[in-house]
Amino acid sequence: MIWLKVLFSALVLSVGLARAEMSEQDSEFYRRVFEEVDPDFILDNERILQSYLKCSYSEVERNKHAEVVKESIPEVLSTVCGKCSDKQKDIFKYSLNKFIPAHPKDWDKILSIYDPTGEYWPKVKAFIAS
Repeated sequence: MIWLKVLFSALVLSVGLARAEMSEQDSEFYRRVFEEVDPDFILDNERILQSYLKCSYSEVERNKHAEVVKESIPEVLSTVCGKCSDKQKDIFKYSLNKFIPAHPKDWDKILSIYDPTGEYWPKVKAFIAS
């Protein structure tokens, strides 16, 4: 699962992971959530982006898509999208490269919540730069 593709997609914002233990129906849902959503649609629309961010901060109730993204953040950060398909990795990288420079304070807040010790950020940063 991926976050940012849509949170990060986001954020984050925008990306997803394929899980072997998922049923075929679940797998199809996650593929649609993380591969068929246009990250620019979220990242370029401040109202939608803020709804995803507030969800990731646990500040508001969320829609199903934002909830899936939020739940995926810890795994995506800790594995640097390790379970993502190539397409999902591309979306994740694109989303982060677009989101972080435009919203550095939001990115810092995300890291403070999901990477409070700072152990994931160096690997994520290297992934973004690759």
